[in-house]
Amino acid sequence: MTYVTAGKREGKVHVYKFPMPGLGFSLIVSKNILDNYRNMCFVRRSGNPIIATTILEEMLMQDAERLGEKSLR
Repeated sequence: MTYVTAGKREGKVHVYKFPMPGLGFSLIVSKNILDNYRNMCFVRRSGNPIIATTILEEMLMQDAERLGEKSLR
């Protein structure tokens, strides 16, 4: 499942999700990015971590449901 980039504000940061089959990326934008977001960065963090999780499918379904409800309005 893939769809148009989804973005929203979460506290003091803007979160943009880029899902595609088999992969998903999140872009966090802010002047003051919290440490928990920085620790997941595969560009700046040492060791360039890649996080494997099954949470992505649930988030994709929730976002797809929200987009579907929004399009029906």
